[in-house]
Amino acid sequence: MNPWTPLVAAILGWGSAAVLTRAVLTSGVSPFVVVPMRFGVALAVLLLVSLFWTRFRGLERRHWARGVVLGTIALVIPNTLFTLGLVELPVNIGGLLIALIPIATVGAAHFLVEGELFNPRSIPGLITSLVGTGILIGLGGEGMEGVGNLWRGVGLTLIGVILAGTGGALTRRFALEVGGDRLVIPQFATATTLGVLATPFLNTTPLSSIETQQWVLLLALGVFATAIPFTSFLIAAEVNPAARLGIAAYFVPVVAVTLAVIFLGENLTPAVVVGAVLIISGVIVTERSSRHVPVPGVDIAE
Repeated sequence: MNPWTPLVAAILGWGSAAVLTRAVLTSGVSPFVVVPMRFGVALAVLLLVSLFWTRFRGLERRHWARGVVLGTIALVIPNTLFTLGLVELPVNIGGLLIALIPIATVGAAHFLVEGELFNPRSIPGLITSLVGTGILIGLGGEGMEGVGNLWRGVGLTLIGVILAGTGGALTRRFALEVGGDRLVIPQFATATTLGVLATPFLNTTPLSSIETQQWVLLLALGVFATAIPFTSFLIAAEVNPAARLGIAAYFVPVVAVTLAVIFLGENLTPAVVVGAVLIISGVIVTERSSRHVPVPGVDIAE
C-alpha cells in the first residue's frame, strides 16, 4: 500500500466534516440530531470493521473506563459545540477556528502527559495563530453571508477547541497506558449513547420529518467524514512516520475551506485568507516545536 493513500483519505474525510455538518444544519436538521447520528453511524461502521480487523477487539474494563472519559471529553461535548458553532458560522470561519485544536492539545499535554512539557519555542506559533484568530473574528465575518451570531458561534467553537485539546492530551496519556487501538470503539459507543440519551430532553428534529436528502447527508457525515478518516488514520499511523502524520493537521482546514467554496458557494474575503494563513502557519510552527502532538484515538508514539 502506498503510505500516502490512507493519509490522504483521512485528510479528505476530516476536511469534509465541517462542510457536511453545515450542509445538514442549513437543511433544517437540529444539531442535537446531527451529533448522535454522526457517531452512531460511525460506530456501526467501526463495529463492522472490527469483524475483519483484530486491532479493535479484546476490550477490557480498563479500556472502557478510559473510553468513556474520552468519548465524553474528546468527542461528544466538543463536537456538539462545533456543530452549534456551525449554526452561526460559515465553514470559512468555523473550520479555521477548529484548526486551533493542535495548539490547545499542546497546552493541555503540558499538564496531563508526563514528559511533554510546553516548549517556549512554541510561543511564536501560538502568537501567530492568535493574531490570525483575531483577524478572522474581527474582520472575517464582515459582510459575509451565512454569519448568524458571530460571537456566539466563535465562543462555542473556541470552548470546543479547548475541550478537544484536553481530550487529545488525555488520549495520548491513555494510549501510552493501554494502547490507542482499544480506545476507539469505547469512545464512539460512549459518544453515541450520550447523544441518544440526551435527545429526548432537547429541542430536536423528529426523525420522522427528516427527508431523504437529509438522511443522505447524515450518513455521509457518519461514514465519509468520521468512520473512514478515523480508520484511515489508524492505518496511516502504521505505515507513516509521526512527522508525516502531522501533515493532516495542516491540510484539513485547507480542504474544509476549499470544499466550502466549491459546494456551499461560500466567498473568501481577504480577511479570511489572511486569518487562514496565520492560523495554519501558527499551528505548523507550534507542532514542529513540540516533541509530539496527540491525535485523538490514535497511538503514534515513537
